[in-house]
Amino acid sequence: MSVRLVLASSPVALAERYGSFAGAGSTEPSFGLVCLAAVARRMGAEVAVVEASARNLDLDTALREILGFAPDVVGLTATTSEIVRTAELAARLKVARPAALVVVGGCHVTALPEETLRSFPGFDIAALGEGEETLGEILENVAAGTVRPDSLAGTAVREGAGVRRNPPRPLIRDLDALPLPAWSLLPGFPRMFRPSPSRIRRWPCASVVLTRGCPNQCMFCDRSVFGNRCRAYSPAYAVRLIRDLRENFGVRELLIEDDTFVVVPARVREFCERLIAEKVGLSWSCLGRADRADPDLLRLMRRAGCWHISYGIESGDPAILEAMRKRLDLDQIRQAAAWSREAGLRTKGFFIVGFPGETKESLAKTKAFALSLSLDDISVMQMTPFPGSELYRLAERHGTFDRDWRKMNVINTVFVPHGFTPEELEAARGDILKSFYRRPGVLWRQALRVIAHPRLMGATLSGFRAFRRVAR
Repeated sequence: MSVRLVLASSPVALAERYGSFAGAGSTEPSFGLVCLAAVARRMGAEVAVVEASARNLDLDTALREILGFAPDVVGLTATTSEIVRTAELAARLKVARPAALVVVGGCHVTALPEETLRSFPGFDIAALGEGEETLGEILENVAAGTVRPDSLAGTAVREGAGVRRNPPRPLIRDLDALPLPAWSLLPGFPRMFRPSPSRIRRWPCASVVLTRGCPNQCMFCDRSVFGNRCRAYSPAYAVRLIRDLRENFGVRELLIEDDTFVVVPARVREFCERLIAEKVGLSWSCLGRADRADPDLLRLMRRAGCWHISYGIESGDPAILEAMRKRLDLDQIRQAAAWSREAGLRTKGFFIVGFPGETKESLAKTKAFALSLSLDDISVMQMTPFPGSELYRLAERHGTFDRDWRKMNVINTVFVPHGFTPEELEAARGDILKSFYRRPGVLWRQALRVIAHPRLMGATLSGFRAFRRVAR
């Protein structure tokens, strides 16, 4: 195949993505891009990856790197807050290289294909949902001389003044059939990339996603890309992927970013047992779900190298959790946090302020609950009704909603439930953070961690300065 392909993330600056916390923000590369690159390379395409987001490239620099490869196809990925900047890049690409086919994929365009294509003429075609098989067919069509493939499953294209959404593409059943990610296409990988300092204890590191899809029904989540059924690489494939990172790239730390990593405990148990038996020797962190926590499994995870687990807690008010269909109760969360601490795992809780139906009393319950748990860290975000979520459709019923996609980064206050002002929600967020982190025990544990890992000093101080601005 003689097709030249560039895959690129959005040229959105760290300051735009993380606001005050930019100094401690993650610059980990997109796992999805290296997975797509591996598929294209296996087909015989010539492939380059431009990690504009992780490398903090501005639009001009990203454009110059993409054009320098003289691509026939450019694949761009973007979240909602990144889609406008990505569209600016696409428009510039079409002017500089009009013959190149510009494909956009990712969660935003999958949730809103018609609106996105109507708004941004620089995108030629939208790849919806999982991209591997769709990208493969696009490349085959371009290699055969098709200027713009218009009828592929899993795509949307312009048709006259409108947009035609083609039939959906079935989800990939056997993820093990995919090639290993093409990490070698990331210049400087892994040492030039880093996560948030709260997520790392050794260096260098890499981020991976080992499962796809989520069976939960939270109103504020978007499941349009990977669906409602949880699929996964087999434990054997997952360990093979990790061994590749360890042996060929020197990675010592792994961030498992799956929302649903612990949904099937038997799979996690086999994964851990293989890591131990094969003496892979990485430390790793993951996200958990409180109703799937099990003390024996947590201890096995610790033996297999896990040192940090995060839980999506969201609220300390049972009525809010029920209304948002979180399907957790507070006792399950308390037990999961305690079991994790007993297993020797560092723990973090994710909270959200500004839910529909939020009151001053519910915010007080969230604050009290956060302070009562055996957590080492917390993150407090603003409720953001993302495209594809049920709440995106219903937000105006429950408050005011600024639908400016550029602001939807969980830091800006875009949704304000009835009875609040934006300033009140931001003050509540700062109060929870301040109350949690100003406790002597938490400060002492943070200091001990920095002493044990002095390379984290700079990023930790940047995060602390940002915290002071938010929590003042």
